[in-house]
Amino acid sequence: MISATSSRPIAWGLALGLTLTGTLACNRKEVADEHAHGAAAHGHEAPERPSLAPTIYADGMELFVEYAVLVAGETSNFGAHLTHLEGFQAVKDGRAEVILTGAGGEQRFGGEVSATPGIFRMAPKPKTAGEVQVRIVWKSPKGQATFDLGKHMVYSDLATAMKAQVPEAEGGISFLKEQQWNVHFGTTEAKPRPLYQGFEAYGAIQAVPGGEGRVLAPVAGRLDGPTFPNVGQTVKQGQRLAGLVPKAGLDLSQGTVQLDFERARLRHEQTTANLARMKSLLEQDAVPKRRVEEATREAAMADAEFKVAQARKDEATLGKGGLAIALTAPVSGVVSTANGGPGIQVAEGQELFHIVDIRRLRLEVQVPEAQAGRLAKVASVWFQAPGVPAMLLDPSQGARMLGQGGAIHPERRTVPFLVEFANPTGALKVGHTGKVFVRVGSPSQGLAIPASALQDEDGLSVVYVQAGGERFLRRIVQIGARDGDWVQVLGGVQPGERVVTLGAHLVRLAASSGKVPEHGHAH
Repeated sequence: MISATSSRPIAWGLALGLTLTGTLACNRKEVADEHAHGAAAHGHEAPERPSLAPTIYADGMELFVEYAVLVAGETSNFGAHLTHLEGFQAVKDGRAEVILTGAGGEQRFGGEVSATPGIFRMAPKPKTAGEVQVRIVWKSPKGQATFDLGKHMVYSDLATAMKAQVPEAEGGISFLKEQQWNVHFGTTEAKPRPLYQGFEAYGAIQAVPGGEGRVLAPVAGRLDGPTFPNVGQTVKQGQRLAGLVPKAGLDLSQGTVQLDFERARLRHEQTTANLARMKSLLEQDAVPKRRVEEATREAAMADAEFKVAQARKDEATLGKGGLAIALTAPVSGVVSTANGGPGIQVAEGQELFHIVDIRRLRLEVQVPEAQAGRLAKVASVWFQAPGVPAMLLDPSQGARMLGQGGAIHPERRTVPFLVEFANPTGALKVGHTGKVFVRVGSPSQGLAIPASALQDEDGLSVVYVQAGGERFLRRIVQIGARDGDWVQVLGGVQPGERVVTLGAHLVRLAASSGKVPEHGHAH
């Protein structure tokens, strides 16, 4: 894509408070050549040759280059600004060449990166007049890029060149490359993409059933080593976490131990069966979530008591001061909380460890009452938690749409909708909350831009379109469907145009300063 304009855009001031070096104030007149016959020596300045400033995108890079029209036997100074589009960083290495190809053969004129990272200077001097194909090629050990500037006329003399007609920029907001490179900045091309209709909601991350467990102290006593896990440590189900030496005076006679074991075994079986039944009923929306939480706590306590009774019965291990009860991990996962440590006295029923398996999680979406009727057609879900990249939960990627609840919450006026998904990176944690976009139905093709490009200006949706390397246009846009991080554009932006998606507020500040600074910057 090429955006060709004159190198004389209107430059609007920047009230950005950016601490940039004085290199921004130097004149761009290097792109214009001195008069070939030394006009300054005759008491007057040589007129500037007409110049061009196209912007071209190729091979993951942006080229913004300024140069005077070509004249046979005369030098034209090229100031090429090269940017890596990924990360929008100045190109700091390699070598660039201007290649002229015409009837007279091929000429190459190269240049290294200048003292200003991102800027390469070349000085082509065509041998003969006529039409030439102009290319700029950048190469480095990390890769290469080729930019086609199209066909250019090499004029026979300066007088003819001064009459050349070049495109003129039609106003705009000036935001220089050196400024773009020194702030968080980026642009994205507007292009058609599949977009879903849907609605926004709120959601929270939960563990899957059986995906978390709590270890409670079955009796009062003292925690014993030799190991004690830390928060964040990964453990396996059944792994020994710590020992617990019961408080002195506990009745450990054989008859009492056997009776306690039988009682604990029966209670363990009953609570385990009850928990399974509650989970099944919750899946059918026949009981509230609170009942499952209560059953989970009861089962955890019964499990701990059963393990204590088993340990006493079998006399599994001995610790300092008496029989040590082995405390083991009820599930595989990450230690979320670890209370106490070796030698610490704990009370009966005190929570010692909380373990969560975050490899697979659930998202509970609180769907507004007005949108409940659309849940039968849910296609996928976007979830955005603070500080975590947005995640698309899609069946094609292994997510499961588990379904909706059968009752509206009397106060929130929402209905729960559950999604289960893999969390291989562990970026999301149990308890995370965030924004949700529920996709409904089938997608339709539409022109889209990232939602981050939108600026709310007095109730209007505004974007800043990059009309050239350093020139931007303010556009009021009409917005259609929102699909996660993307929004449909119904008007105001054309396919192929690039909009500012990172740093748009800085361009807005540049537009609103109202000051016209001295034109130009260092090349």
